[in-house]
Amino acid sequence: MRVIRWTFWVVGLVLAFFLIFYLLHPVVLPEYARFFHKQNATKGADAIICLSGERTTRVVESLRLWNQGYSSKLFVTSEKPRNAELAQLELSHLQFAEAVAKRIKLDADWQILPSLTGGATSTFDEAEDALAYAKEHNWKRIIIVTDEFHTRRAFYAFNKIFADSEIKVEVAGAANEVFSIENWWKSDRGIMAYLGESIKFPVYLLWDSEPEVVKNN
Repeated sequence: MRVIRWTFWVVGLVLAFFLIFYLLHPVVLPEYARFFHKQNATKGADAIICLSGERTTRVVESLRLWNQGYSSKLFVTSEKPRNAELAQLELSHLQFAEAVAKRIKLDADWQILPSLTGGATSTFDEAEDALAYAKEHNWKRIIIVTDEFHTRRAFYAFNKIFADSEIKVEVAGAANEVFSIENWWKSDRGIMAYLGESIKFPVYLLWDSEPEVVKNN
């Protein structure tokens, strides 16, 4: 009898948990996603740096900030080619950014942020590249642009790399056309984005440079 009673208690608690979660998920899940967001970009930066990744969102947001006077300089990071044999068949980060600016009729002068390693493979790599270039050109403040769900992790990585410098890092997030904070769990891309950050962010908390656990090259 005791086993049966405990079984009922366990099943009841599990069902109660799922019922409460179901009732509260419209509040809980957006707040969970909001944790990964960081927005603190202000006008007057020395440069806007568009990080590699989802080009269609990040490039457009970078151009919006440039057009509104957040900085007069626009940069894209150097990416390591995913497939050296087929690299010439697709637009580079710089070529894509220039094509978008031309398409929306903005006279933006994009530049490439030189890579120290032949092409960045992680946010830490991009931060190292940005720090070296910023020091060389005596920058005081930069704005990095990435997707909203990636902003806190990117901001954290850059601040780790820039910790011993006097260069300030700010971040701006690009909204996604498929999902948002309010509905991310309703699309596979949204689920992959935020669950991916749930795994990656703790890793970035533990390392001060690109983790060696998983090779990106």
